[in-house]
Amino acid sequence: MKNIKYLALLIFSITLLVSCGQDDADSVTNPGTLNPTSEINLGFTDDNDGQLVLESSDTNATTFTISISTNPLPVATVITLGASSSDGTTDGTSFPETVTIPSGETSVDVIVSFSDDGVAEGQAVETVTIEILDADFGGNYDYYLTPGDLTRTIDVTDTLPLIIETTVGDVDFSFFWAGNSDLDCRIRDAFLTTIDFGYSVSPGEFVTLPSAVPDGVYTFSIRPWDVFSPAIDYLIEMQVPTNEIYPFTSTLLNATGGWSQEITSLEITKSTDGAVVTYTVVQF
Repeated sequence: MKNIKYLALLIFSITLLVSCGQDDADSVTNPGTLNPTSEINLGFTDDNDGQLVLESSDTNATTFTISISTNPLPVATVITLGASSSDGTTDGTSFPETVTIPSGETSVDVIVSFSDDGVAEGQAVETVTIEILDADFGGNYDYYLTPGDLTRTIDVTDTLPLIIETTVGDVDFSFFWAGNSDLDCRIRDAFLTTIDFGYSVSPGEFVTLPSAVPDGVYTFSIRPWDVFSPAIDYLIEMQVPTNEIYPFTSTLLNATGGWSQEITSLEITKSTDGAVVTYTVVQF
């Protein structure tokens, strides 16, 4: 009986020794120090998703914020970013390929800006997507990433629409150009029906979008008759019933005469709500 008690005590001592010897193992296949891990939720946390910006503007920079959902970490978090575009190229897009949340902080700003890519796209909108590709906690495996909101988008266009609120009444257009060329103009509706036209022989045409026309889309187009220059600067002034005047300038390049071209310069969308009439104007 005494031998059995000694044997039991020996087995217990061996079991305790083996158990203590494995305290430093974090798995049965990877012995080492066992450290607790923390789940870090990381993603974009700003409200700037889907902004519409003008490609050539000096103030088109958009700021996004990437944050972690925990208390500040004692290690820096290095985040890798990527970009893609709906038109297949991110030419003209400027963004940092990596940003860092410093040790002791919980967020970092990401600034995305644009420059003119040289492609004339008019009112067409290109959607650029900025994406979080990876996050590194300085090789510290006490932390692992669970993704939050990983993407932000920006809509980029060459031309922003001008929105004009006014009262019911005629809208007058004055058309002027430099040089001795003979340029004509007209306003048409969405069915290409002429609403008004200007066919004088000297610089200066005047056409009207009458108050009686229904809500819808209208265009102001230029029809060159005699062309004496490969580049013709022109000005269109749009005067609304409340007497505000909105100027639109551009240059007509390599035009051909004889009304062989119909060059759309402005697209005007009319919308009426009681006594308020809204005109949304896009210049091409």
